[in-house]
Amino acid sequence: MVYLVMDGEQVRSLREQKGMSQRRLAEASGVSRRTLADVEAGKVHTLPSTARKIGMALDVDPRSLARVASRA
Repeated sequence: MVYLVMDGEQVRSLREQKGMSQRRLAEASGVSRRTLADVEAGKVHTLPSTARKIGMALDVDPRSLARVASRA
């Protein structure tokens, strides 16, 4: 399975630029608010589908928000 590391600071910055709360972004993306908080804090690796949902809700290419996580 492939996991991605998302740029949490960039996600937060884009969300704030659009005037969205975490709750609003969660509703728009279908991703839980807890997951969004963890992404913004850099605490989790996500599935590509999660990155795609967040990117689409923020109207940006999800590839600009994430990179493949290195294997441990």
